[in-house]
Amino acid sequence: MKFKIEELLEILEKEGLLREASKEVRTLAPTSFTDNSKEAEPGAFFVCKGFAFKREYLEMAEEKGAVLYMAQEDFGTGLPRILVTDIRKAVSLAARWFYGNPGESMFVTGITGTKGKTTTAYILKSILDAARPGKTAIFSTMEINTGAHQHVTHLTTPEPAVLQKYFREAADSGCDHVVMEVSSQAMKLSRVYGERFPIGMFLNVDEDHVGEKEHATLEEYVNCKISFLAQCDTVIVNRGTRFFDRVLAGCQGKRVVLYGYEPDCDGIIRNVSSGTDGCRFELGWKGNWYAFESSLVGSFNVENLTAAILAAFLMGLDPGTIQEGIRYIHIPGRMMLMEYDGIHIVVDYAHNRLSFQKVYEAVRETFSPRHIHAVFGSAGERSPLRKKDMGELAQQYADFVYLTEDDPGFESVEDICREIQSHITKPCQIIPDRETAVRTALDAAEPGDVVILAGKGAEVTQRVKGTFVPYISDAKAAQKWIAEKRMQKRQ
Repeated sequence: MKFKIEELLEILEKEGLLREASKEVRTLAPTSFTDNSKEAEPGAFFVCKGFAFKREYLEMAEEKGAVLYMAQEDFGTGLPRILVTDIRKAVSLAARWFYGNPGESMFVTGITGTKGKTTTAYILKSILDAARPGKTAIFSTMEINTGAHQHVTHLTTPEPAVLQKYFREAADSGCDHVVMEVSSQAMKLSRVYGERFPIGMFLNVDEDHVGEKEHATLEEYVNCKISFLAQCDTVIVNRGTRFFDRVLAGCQGKRVVLYGYEPDCDGIIRNVSSGTDGCRFELGWKGNWYAFESSLVGSFNVENLTAAILAAFLMGLDPGTIQEGIRYIHIPGRMMLMEYDGIHIVVDYAHNRLSFQKVYEAVRETFSPRHIHAVFGSAGERSPLRKKDMGELAQQYADFVYLTEDDPGFESVEDICREIQSHITKPCQIIPDRETAVRTALDAAEPGDVVILAGKGAEVTQRVKGTFVPYISDAKAAQKWIAEKRMQKRQ
């Protein structure tokens, strides 16, 4: 692949981002692109960005062989440079340029929402796989799967240097579709700046991700979600979302497809039923009614299914292929069901008010439990509102509560749990070690009870003080407990 930096400078100038560039820059041919000084190598194009960026990082990259850098300020190292007015927008455009704009060679569907992004992404990928196996990449909270490789990720939407690298990997592996989650943080930090989405989905928006290291206010959070729509050609919107009028106003000039239970929707949902074996419903689309069924549990998943089905219809897929794609589907860490001796176990990634409420309601709807045992915590360095919401919902829906660690970061697990506990008057224990909390709840449960393990899903790490510490995962912790109980029965 040949790189003409003159082309990048023209792109940056056209976007009003270019301040100046060293004369030597125009003669360079970088061989790699990174914003991580640890990954710099001979021939690297290095990007200086981040809230805590230090000159030492640039010096380290230069020592490792970087041939130029891009930044918002001149660090005076003597290395050829490109100076820009907005480094985050600039790095997105530069990454697209370096990797040859790979997103333009594929059909990229973007999904945003407070809840349901991962589930909807996997549903749509499953449908597309039923139509053309091996042609769809997925970029989600759980994984990046480019068709060629599966990558672990700690961000819902990767930073541009990584995102475009994976786009290129997907295109080179033969994928012609990408289904990806687009977070509000990605929009705030311009991670997908310059990218176009033939189809975008707006699932819902509710109070969350407001705090010192996330969004300053609910207003900013909602605006960041809505700003995604400007980069889409067709937008699929949940008619029942909060702030619907504002969302619709953000769709100016776009083709809008509404879905929901209201008769004025383009995709009309009716006759919903849900049980332990999954859900069933009918969907009205362009004057016809189609019956669908899926192994996904909880009537709330009908909305996620509908969004993905409408995207598939818009792509020209037939109802039979869509039904094949959704009939038997498993979403890692989302409403995973297990059972032992009459005790039902639900593992879910729920970590905010909207997702928690949906899980509690689905458990009541599906199982009519004697008692609900809830095991959860709250991520550190997040809004106090999230802890309050979790406590109030546990007070409303759960009978027994076990508070534990869930990505505490630099906060104390005990302090986080005590803050949640202040909103609970029902029986509540604080058990910092998560696997111990899971086992304590399962030991206390009796036939007819449901134990909800919420917050981590299938994740196998805990974010603690700037590092990721291995964790068995809630699913494996429950499976381990079940295996031990069965072994004890046989003895």
